[in-house]
Amino acid sequence: MPQNINSAYRVREILLEAKKKQDKTPVHEVWAEIFDIEETEQNPKNFAISRRLADLHDEVELIRTEMMKLDFSESLYSPSLNKCNAVFGVQTIMATWQSPKQQISPEVETALGFCSEILPNEELLIDEKNIDELKQMASELRANLENSKLPIYTKNIIEKHLSKIEEALTKYRAVGAKALDEVMQSAYGEVIANETVFEEASGSQELGKLSAIWQKTKIILDGVVSTDKRIGAAQGMAEKGQKVIEFIQNINL
Repeated sequence: MPQNINSAYRVREILLEAKKKQDKTPVHEVWAEIFDIEETEQNPKNFAISRRLADLHDEVELIRTEMMKLDFSESLYSPSLNKCNAVFGVQTIMATWQSPKQQISPEVETALGFCSEILPNEELLIDEKNIDELKQMASELRANLENSKLPIYTKNIIEKHLSKIEEALTKYRAVGAKALDEVMQSAYGEVIANETVFEEASGSQELGKLSAIWQKTKIILDGVVSTDKRIGAAQGMAEKGQKVIEFIQNINL
């Protein structure tokens, strides 16, 4: 079990997995497999991959910022972080993996391991089974929406939330539990803003499934709050999540 779960840990784990891919594999296939992106059309697929690579770039820069705050010599980690950003460059998406792969040197692995041990622990790892369960629940809700008899505007709002959940599940490997935090924060604001719409959907299977997904998400977040370095913010998210679930349950009886 790793000592600290943080940005450096996540970036290192992703690079170690990516390094195993064959040289002739298209870069977009490498990232699609790692982030479980199932889109088959090339342009939407590349767009989804670009968003995840941007997340990874942000994580790399967060590592750099946090290490600088601790006054460690930049020469110990900055060259390796620059190589990480080269691997995550969107301009390589249509190339083969051979060239970006060369940037994942032993020095990069060592530097990221060093940073992960130095930087604070952020959260507990979420059990992969929980992530898989959320994906299955999201898939079932999407299938329900395809044949839903709810009004179009109601379906659109539910689908909007579902898309955010699906996005968060692909982001998790890169950014950690904060991806799910953002889902609950968004849900809190929009449920309140669209109270009448949700009341109109009271008792529907679609709303029940959405509520179940939010409830599962809250349970998962409750399991990582205690060790999150942003514990105050995480607890705030958990409280909002509970309010969302209570609201939906009250109107969905």
